[in-house]
Amino acid sequence: MVKHTIISAKKANSLYWLGRYEERVYITLHLLRKCHDKMIDGELEDYWPIWQNLDTAGVYQTNEEFIFGIMYDDINPSTVMSAQMRAMDNAILLREDILSETLSYLEMSLALLKECRNKQEKNVICLQPVIDWSLAFWGSAEQRLKNHKALYIMMIGRNIENLDMLLRFDYDFERVALAYDSVKHYFRHMPSIVDDHIEEELNRLITRERFNLKDVEYKNKLLKFINQLVRV
Repeated sequence: MVKHTIISAKKANSLYWLGRYEERVYITLHLLRKCHDKMIDGELEDYWPIWQNLDTAGVYQTNEEFIFGIMYDDINPSTVMSAQMRAMDNAILLREDILSETLSYLEMSLALLKECRNKQEKNVICLQPVIDWSLAFWGSAEQRLKNHKALYIMMIGRNIENLDMLLRFDYDFERVALAYDSVKHYFRHMPSIVDDHIEEELNRLITRERFNLKDVEYKNKLLKFINQLVRV
């Protein structure tokens, strides 16, 4: 029998941001893997767009600084380490909901990141294990969260972050439209947390006829609305 326990506003916020931060870990690592290969084999223009989008604070000056910093820097909010730490902070508050088995994947990821940082590891050897544990975290959450509303909120956060990153990295209309459909799928289960006015605006903007991420004003408007869509 599915539980529909009432979720407090504070818990809803933690669920949403746990979803966003853990998806940010996964997507950043996925993009970093592509970027790392280009850094080894290519020229600056081959990987600069990825570097520029990942390092939004612009604090790294060389390839080596970027690779090490974007993995392990806990000051820059754009890094894997920062996102994993924030995911962990929210998960600890939700321990009774997500259970220890699910939490353990985040604990292992964070422990490995810290170990690699302490060893001054620059060849991103921990990249693939953290990707695997991120996927395992989501699989465990789907199996073990008995309160389906809690799972839906977390999945909304995950899908909002995915959509945000697709827009920032100029993916094509098909990928963005599919990601937006995934967001709306979960909204059908949790309509109370959606800003209806902003959803209407996005429905008008995310169409094949209007889609143009080269238009900076259009792109910024999409990003603004995406990040204001959920009320938690």
